[in-house]
Amino acid sequence: MFSWTNVTLAPQRRFPRFQFHENVRIGISRGEIPTYVDGRGVDLAEGGAGISTSTKLQVGDTVHLQIPLAPEPLHLPARVCYQYGTEYGFEFVALGIPEREYIRESCKLLMRIG
Repeated sequence: MFSWTNVTLAPQRRFPRFQFHENVRIGISRGEIPTYVDGRGVDLAEGGAGISTSTKLQVGDTVHLQIPLAPEPLHLPARVCYQYGTEYGFEFVALGIPEREYIRESCKLLMRIG
């Protein structure tokens, strides 16, 4: 007999993800002057991004992302949410309505992956 009490559902994402394979700059502040390192976009969503980088980051770190979107690149603070090998998940922080709308419109040009 089937029972819903034993069913485990995967957590649902707040925003759809879109394929995003572009070079990204990651600003790390570990002193007075931020250091910028290279990363490669994996996916992009209204609330964050997946980025691969060989630079070691810690979950909880706050960084500054430079994301190349047309017609203007985005410059956003983000927090490292997870790390799996060289891939990191970033959540955008202090995102204003104009930035959120800009990302949403930019994602319409990308292929949805989740």
